[in-house]
Amino acid sequence: MFGYTLPVESALTSKDALIYRNYYCETCHQLRDGYGVLSTVAVNYEMTFANIMLNSVSESGTELKGTPNKSFCVLRRGIPDSELMSALAAYTVLVTNNSLVDDETDGPDLKSKFGLLALNRAIEKAKRDYPSFQTHIDNGYNALLDAEGRGCSDPIAMGRLSAASMMGVLSDILGDGFDQDLRDLFLSLGVWVYVMDAVEDLDEDFYEGNYNPFLSGTGGFTDSRSFVNENIYLFGETMGRCIGDIQSAYSRIRPRVMINGDILDNIIHYGIPASAHRIIRGDRSMSPNVMNAINGRLNRGTDRHYI
Repeated sequence: MFGYTLPVESALTSKDALIYRNYYCETCHQLRDGYGVLSTVAVNYEMTFANIMLNSVSESGTELKGTPNKSFCVLRRGIPDSELMSALAAYTVLVTNNSLVDDETDGPDLKSKFGLLALNRAIEKAKRDYPSFQTHIDNGYNALLDAEGRGCSDPIAMGRLSAASMMGVLSDILGDGFDQDLRDLFLSLGVWVYVMDAVEDLDEDFYEGNYNPFLSGTGGFTDSRSFVNENIYLFGETMGRCIGDIQSAYSRIRPRVMINGDILDNIIHYGIPASAHRIIRGDRSMSPNVMNAINGRLNRGTDRHYI
């Protein structure tokens, strides 16, 4: 799922690259320990970034060391009693459920049916553990559907609606600790993920007749490559605005970062722009893959394109 907030690993030290992979693996372990092995299919880089960011600015945050991995990742024990990571794992499960339901609503889809069936126990447990999370997700999804029905053609506005559920969940998790600077950062990140996903899904959405803000009210679409080239200033301006908002919010938070500063700097200043270049070029997205995390191949497609 996604992969728009990756670091550029070639610009990390070997120690920081290992620390990043350890956070990725711990995100997976929290899913496994809380919601079963099947739930680990929901692991994603965006939630890994949230774990690193929030643990790095919290006095009670979890610091993962860059120690050598001498055991098979899936068999390693997770960190006990990490309330933040456990809550983010539940949110990840519920967001995956919402995505699968949305795919099923768009049309019959065997993968979505199988996913919903396979994850049913995990989904129901997450709803019981954090009922307010599902309320935030439902409210955000309904607002998004309403805007889609009106044919909104503003991808930034749609991204803000898409991010609303995450904002509510993080408010529940962090309470007063979710200050304005963090709100601005995660709202901007939510918009970024929505916009990037919309660009990447242009072909699929057009041919399947699904809503996409970039296609709303437009005509003459043939394929995404041609469409992006013909509207390069629109896409460049939209992505530039998203990146500027993210980097501006992060600059205000950076003095509070107690650990993992170089990793976060890399993601914000190298990884996110590299993702924009990758999507504009029409490269394939980086899907989360546990074996890639184990083997250290997290972003082979971006290593040579970080500036």
